[in-house]
Amino acid sequence: MIELVIKGAFTMETLDGFIIHPKVIRILKEVEDTGSLNAAVENIGMSYSYAWNLIKRTNCQLDVPLVITKRGGNGGGIAKLTDAGKVLLNHYNKLQKDFVSLMGTHIIKLKS
Repeated sequence: MIELVIKGAFTMETLDGFIIHPKVIRILKEVEDTGSLNAAVENIGMSYSYAWNLIKRTNCQLDVPLVITKRGGNGGGIAKLTDAGKVLLNHYNKLQKDFVSLMGTHIIKLKS
């Protein structure tokens, strides 16, 4: 028997229609936890260049940076959320929690 859990998702977008890719939110969460874009993308299983391009494009579209990076010692780098990045992530987390509470948990059982 296979059990499927139905999960909902929502998108965030600007008034002019720019959609903040859900992977950007995932990157923000990991950067907040790790303090490093390298570590964040490694945890997610995403290439650094793909993640950086997502962040860069989002920063440009929003006209406000969400993540800032700085070179560290020994070739490593430091990444941290800006105040705007923290606000966005906090609102997303609250909305996601509310969204899941509203939807509840639904499981479909499939028999072979």
